Amino acid sequence: MDSANDLSSHPLNNRPQGSVMYRRFSDIDELAAFIPEDVRLTQLVCQPFACTSMALNFAIIRFNFNHVNCRLYAVGDKCPGFLTFTCLMHGQGEPVVSNHLCITEDYLWGFDPNRGADMVFPGHSTHCAVHIREDVFVACAQAMDRLDLNVKFLAPNHVYIPETLPSLRGYLHQLYELLQQQSPLLDNPDFQQLILRDFLPLLITALPVQREPLKVSVKAFRRSRLVKQANDYMQAHLDQPLTLTDLCQALGTSNRALCYGFQEIFGMSPMSYLKTLRLQSVYRALKTADSSNTTVTEIASQFGFYHLSYFARDYKQMFGELPSQTLKR
Repeated sequence: MDSANDLSSHPLNNRPQGSVMYRRFSDIDELAAFIPEDVRLTQLVCQPFACTSMALNFAIIRFNFNHVNCRLYAVGDKCPGFLTFTCLMHGQGEPVVSNHLCITEDYLWGFDPNRGADMVFPGHSTHCAVHIREDVFVACAQAMDRLDLNVKFLAPNHVYIPETLPSLRGYLHQLYELLQQQSPLLDNPDFQQLILRDFLPLLITALPVQREPLKVSVKAFRRSRLVKQANDYMQAHLDQPLTLTDLCQALGTSNRALCYGFQEIFGMSPMSYLKTLRLQSVYRALKTADSSNTTVTEIASQFGFYHLSYFARDYKQMFGELPSQTLKR
């Protein structure tokens, strides 16, 4: 099955390999394979997933724009040898949750190379991730006499820059519009060199000089550790019956604390989250199953679905098709 639409005939995909890429996705696993980081994606809403992804690629830098239609959880490893600077282009007024911190549109985040990706993106939002080769970033910072942009600066993984971020976001908006318009400028080697010369100094200039610790604090979710423990427990017991009471007893916590924590970070209840995990596990299993000797009932029961009529209804609501259709493909 290829639910990432085959856009090989799209004009952007006829450009030189590795320069400009454009894809539409209805499968989060195929989106995960497209983006540079080694991440696992979890859909947090029971509706068909859709993402438009555009990338501008160079050897030392990659601009990746993603517009998603529903809340999405991404966790995994970053690109080795690269620094990733991420900003929210359009967030519909909702923040991103990055490593259990509340990140608004006034922040750049994600650039600590020693910390994995752990993000919840709001629905109907667009974000841009810029991946820069670390040695190139360091050399440019040194050339601009920005020795403060060191390991100590990168370690917090976020920076609050409400005064300078608009100019940086404006530059990214121009690139985003050129990608959307399929501009012939993107084929011009001189224009590509202009981007390489302009963007990195613009980024470094936008970063504040860290002479003393920033006094702006980011809201931290105090139940984030509990939510992580619950998520790990769910992932390890997807094939077993599990109630909210069972989960609370296993973690030694109360229903109220767990429900508040999941609502803060994922915007949904623990059992709704568990259901989306199980539905996506069934979807992944059906995609790779042999329909000649496997049934939907067998796979559904492996992940705790025993009322098949309710299961089929929820499955179609989330993936836009019946489980039998997925299996046949």
